[in-house]
Amino acid sequence: MAARQHNPAAVSNSSAENKKTDLRTKEKKCSWASYMTNSPTLIVMIGLPARGKTYMSKKLTRYLNWIGVPTKVFNLGVYRRDAVKSYKSYDFFRHDNEEAMKIRKQCALVALKDVKTYLNEEGGQIAVFDATNTTRERRNLILKFAQDNAYKVFFVESICDDPDVIAENIMEVKVSSPDYPERDRESVMDDFLKRIECYKVTYQPLDPDQQDKDLSFIQVINVGRRFLVNRVQDYIQSKIVYYLMNIHVHSHSIYLCRHGESQHNMEERIGGDSELSERGKQFATALKGFVKEHQLSDLKVWTSQLRRTIQTAEELDVPYEQWKILNEIDAGVC
Repeated sequence: MAARQHNPAAVSNSSAENKKTDLRTKEKKCSWASYMTNSPTLIVMIGLPARGKTYMSKKLTRYLNWIGVPTKVFNLGVYRRDAVKSYKSYDFFRHDNEEAMKIRKQCALVALKDVKTYLNEEGGQIAVFDATNTTRERRNLILKFAQDNAYKVFFVESICDDPDVIAENIMEVKVSSPDYPERDRESVMDDFLKRIECYKVTYQPLDPDQQDKDLSFIQVINVGRRFLVNRVQDYIQSKIVYYLMNIHVHSHSIYLCRHGESQHNMEERIGGDSELSERGKQFATALKGFVKEHQLSDLKVWTSQLRRTIQTAEELDVPYEQWKILNEIDAGVC
């Protein structure tokens, strides 16, 4: 039986080629993210509870991943629930509860350690630190951590003093929180409002005029009614600002509707830029009735640049915008 000899040089060359291929693959995967972020970025959320921070964190993370930048959320509430297996009441969040304060700080340090692992070892480009971070002491700790690791920092502060928005957020999100298993809505509301008061005692908002004027941040005020943007320093921070200024923190409805019947529809012709038929005009009138019946206030309407869609929108007696991007694509020539 003949034995098969391996050529050491061939094996070595093969191994070297594999390493080169792996390196090229890695460079290709990271190229887009590297183009957008020349160093890792730490996005730090700020705000009292029930201000939509976690909602914004998740939406922003999904957006950044979608445009090709590896991003991950680190929610401090998850770390706190791992450390304290059962939540009893708002007393845990009192600033004079020394034992709880030590636990909360330790949770923050563990989370930051995971942030470092993600950004330094797992190929992450952006980490979102989702917590209240309401004191300057906590924010300074995070800034020191970022400085030690050469990370950029961008703060996102959500400020809201609208009691209706806060109550709606508590009822929609916090009632189903793991902190409140099998509790009735009234007791959840009572406990959570007291938790918010605990944070208010030590809350130090960002100060754009004095103490925090050199930081990079955006303040989202009353779920997007106003914004304050300070020292945007790079491309990725500008993308973050643009996105946050164009999302809705609370739910809203989107209605999709075709235009009314056109002259070409009647002739079974595709494409072209014909006007509405008589039945198409009747449809537009009926659509106006639908808008009034459902009391769709502050309605924004987008149409293509084609006459049949514009005529349908004009009947509604509401402002509308024409978007070229909504025009029919490759329908042929009528």
